[in-house]
Amino acid sequence: MLRFWSVPTISALTHETDQYAQLVDSLVFMVKDWRLMEYKDIGFRDDKKSNRKVGYNANIILFSEKTGHQDYLEEIHQQYQVSVLALGGQPSVLNVEYFVDELKKQKIDIRRSFYLFSIVDYDPSGWIIRDAFIDDLHHYGVKNTQVIDLIHPDMLGPDEVKLSRYRIPETEGMRVKNQAWLKEVHKRDYKNQKYLEESRGSQKTLYGLEAESVSAKRLTAGLEVSMAPLIGKTEEALKNFQLKKLNDAIRELIMHKIT
Repeated sequence: MLRFWSVPTISALTHETDQYAQLVDSLVFMVKDWRLMEYKDIGFRDDKKSNRKVGYNANIILFSEKTGHQDYLEEIHQQYQVSVLALGGQPSVLNVEYFVDELKKQKIDIRRSFYLFSIVDYDPSGWIIRDAFIDDLHHYGVKNTQVIDLIHPDMLGPDEVKLSRYRIPETEGMRVKNQAWLKEVHKRDYKNQKYLEESRGSQKTLYGLEAESVSAKRLTAGLEVSMAPLIGKTEEALKNFQLKKLNDAIRELIMHKIT
């Protein structure tokens, strides 16, 4: 990064803003939007290489928003030989580029189905980070993805939700993001979501859950249900399994609506 910082083009950066942040944004624009180059073309190294591992079951990816879950990711990698990745607070186009390169080096067909299991905060910011990571994967050719969120209110009991919740900021800059997030949340029909919303007249207060609110034991139990059946399956078997899950989900939704 320092070597690149010294090139003459740096003179084009303004002094009114954070020049480092401006440089990073410019590089992302050139790599991702204009597709002029890749980070490895200019010698950038992946500073988060230790935060990821590609497993034998590489198309199953367990990822976390925070590095605090790194030890847990390692345990799941060892147990199931799935791919794991800790984003370190936010996704990085550079890190995803090297991650996908590693998939290709191990002869993984990136056109196949990929199943992404997320451990991110249950709030607008957490979902923005999740979606940015998925968008970066799509940019590098991993486009056939399905996302399973492991942090949501139904992973806890009602009293646990009330105890663990925190108020989501309602600043002007967050208002639109909060509304968009809530719209997506309501599509999930989580039974315990009602404990994360409070209405007073025309005002609605929203609450979120930190990823740490769900214990490792419960995360593992959730993975045993939703991830373990995917291990070692052929593409056709995976499609049949997903169709069965879809039928079961539709049946459960119908029963929930009529009872």
